[in-house]
Amino acid sequence: MGAIFVDAAVTWTAGAAAAVTVLVTIAAAWLVDVLMRGAERRLAAREGVASLDAAGHTRLRVVRRLVFALIIATGFFLALLQFDSFDRLASAALASGALISAVVGFAARDSIGNAISGISLAVTQPIRVGDLIAIGDLHGSVEDVTLTATWVRTADGARMIVPNQVITGGGVRNDSIGREPITPAASVWIDPAADEAAALALLAALPQASGAAVEETAVGGIRISVAGEAVPAVERARTESALRAAALAALREAGISRAGAAA
Repeated sequence: MGAIFVDAAVTWTAGAAAAVTVLVTIAAAWLVDVLMRGAERRLAAREGVASLDAAGHTRLRVVRRLVFALIIATGFFLALLQFDSFDRLASAALASGALISAVVGFAARDSIGNAISGISLAVTQPIRVGDLIAIGDLHGSVEDVTLTATWVRTADGARMIVPNQVITGGGVRNDSIGREPITPAASVWIDPAADEAAALALLAALPQASGAAVEETAVGGIRISVAGEAVPAVERARTESALRAAALAALREAGISRAGAAA
């Protein structure tokens, strides 16, 4: 009976120590995050601006979250070390470390890959918070870059969460880096039997257009790209929408069949 009470007391003590460790860890992570936010504001004030540029802001944001995650992970590991059973489990895990590492690595390969990609984005800066980007058919502005994913706000206000590996592993169009203004472009499809030469001449003559070209041919139709006049990057989505609407209206008025339109 005495042994039971002793074991209970030891377990209670370990649990209390673990709880204190977790609380201290959370407080420390929060404090470090606050200090890093303050450091960012002080850097901006030193440079005489309201906030750092997009590159600096993005890099500090990712670093801040990385430090926060490391502190939390370390604290929870230290909390688990308070229990003797975890010590025995850790010893067994170390004895079969190769197998455990292989299993954990395989299970968490996507998360680890996205985290590494997040760090890469912070260092190389192909995209930054506030940049206007296009990933495939997704167009929008970068709202946030976290360790594992990038948040993109589209023109209609929706938020898309893109894994960081998608960005580092594929092509990304960034309209906010290297060139300003940008040339908007909108695509329309016409019926494969339609007169593409007439369609090209019609669309190139639009007041909003600076040119038109056949971009793709398929069984279902012919895709024509209409380029507009150069505009600031922030106007790209609105301009392309208006250009597409004007092109469709012109085709309809001229009687040129659009792909998929009823005969």
